[in-house]
Amino acid sequence: MTMVLSPKEIRERLSRIGRTPADVARELGVSVVIVRGVIDGRFKGDRGEAHKVAVALGLKDGLIIDDNTSTADAIKLAAGR
Repeated sequence: MTMVLSPKEIRERLSRIGRTPADVARELGVSVVIVRGVIDGRFKGDRGEAHKVAVALGLKDGLIIDDNTSTADAIKLAAGR
Protein backbone atom coordinates (compact mmCIF):
# COMPACT_ATOMS: atom_id res chain seq x y z
CA MET A 1 0.00 0.00 0.00
CA THR A 2 1.25 3.47 -0.88
CA MET A 3 1.68 6.14 1.78
CA VAL A 4 -1.02 8.76 1.30
CA LEU A 5 0.12 12.33 1.88
CA SER A 6 -1.82 15.47 2.69
CA PRO A 7 -1.94 18.43 0.29
CA LYS A 8 0.19 20.39 2.77
CA GLU A 9 2.84 17.64 2.73
CA ILE A 10 2.83 17.63 -1.09
CA ARG A 11 3.34 21.41 -1.21
CA GLU A 12 6.19 21.15 1.32
CA ARG A 13 7.87 18.32 -0.55
CA LEU A 14 7.57 20.09 -3.90
CA SER A 15 9.13 23.16 -2.33
CA ARG A 16 11.88 21.07 -0.76
CA ILE A 17 12.88 19.59 -4.12
CA GLY A 18 12.47 22.87 -6.00
CA ARG A 19 9.60 21.75 -8.20
CA THR A 20 6.38 23.54 -9.05
CA PRO A 21 2.92 22.35 -10.05
CA ALA A 22 3.87 23.38 -13.60
CA ASP A 23 6.86 21.02 -13.46
CA VAL A 24 4.59 18.19 -12.31
CA ALA A 25 2.11 18.97 -15.08
CA ARG A 26 4.83 18.84 -17.74
CA GLU A 27 6.19 15.57 -16.38
CA LEU A 28 2.76 13.90 -16.33
CA GLY A 29 1.56 15.46 -19.59
CA VAL A 30 -1.46 17.16 -18.02
CA SER A 31 -2.65 20.73 -17.52
CA VAL A 32 -1.23 22.72 -14.61
CA VAL A 33 -4.85 23.62 -13.79
CA ILE A 34 -5.48 19.93 -13.05
CA VAL A 35 -2.36 19.65 -10.86
CA ARG A 36 -3.23 22.75 -8.87
CA GLY A 37 -6.86 21.64 -8.60
CA VAL A 38 -5.86 18.27 -7.17
CA ILE A 39 -3.35 19.78 -4.72
CA ASP A 40 -5.84 22.45 -3.61
CA GLY A 41 -8.66 19.90 -3.23
CA ARG A 42 -10.90 21.30 -5.97
CA PHE A 43 -10.59 18.01 -7.89
CA LYS A 44 -10.99 14.74 -6.00
CA GLY A 45 -8.75 12.70 -8.26
CA ASP A 46 -11.36 10.02 -8.85
CA ARG A 47 -11.00 9.72 -12.63
CA GLY A 48 -8.92 10.63 -15.63
CA GLU A 49 -6.05 13.08 -15.42
CA ALA A 50 -6.96 14.15 -11.87
CA HIS A 51 -6.64 10.51 -10.76
CA LYS A 52 -3.26 10.26 -12.47
CA VAL A 53 -2.04 13.40 -10.65
CA ALA A 54 -3.41 12.34 -7.25
CA VAL A 55 -1.73 8.93 -7.47
CA ALA A 56 1.55 10.28 -8.84
CA LEU A 57 1.81 12.86 -6.05
CA GLY A 58 0.85 10.39 -3.34
CA LEU A 59 -2.44 12.04 -2.43
CA LYS A 60 -4.25 8.74 -2.94
CA ASP A 61 -3.47 5.08 -3.24
CA GLY A 62 -4.12 3.76 -6.72
CA LEU A 63 -2.74 2.69 -10.05
CA ILE A 64 -1.93 4.73 -13.11
CA ILE A 65 -3.10 2.69 -16.07
CA ASP A 66 -2.08 3.45 -19.63
CA ASP A 67 -4.95 4.86 -21.72
CA ASN A 68 -4.56 2.00 -24.20
CA THR A 69 -5.22 -0.66 -21.54
CA SER A 70 -8.68 -2.19 -21.70
CA THR A 71 -10.97 -1.86 -18.71
CA ALA A 72 -10.95 -5.64 -18.23
CA ASP A 73 -7.14 -5.72 -18.13
CA ALA A 74 -7.03 -2.68 -15.83
CA ILE A 75 -9.37 -4.41 -13.38
CA LYS A 76 -7.12 -7.46 -13.40
CA LEU A 77 -4.11 -5.24 -12.69
CA ALA A 78 -5.96 -3.58 -9.83
CA ALA A 79 -6.73 -7.01 -8.38
CA GLY A 80 -3.03 -7.90 -8.54
CA ARG A 81 -3.43 -10.53 -11.24
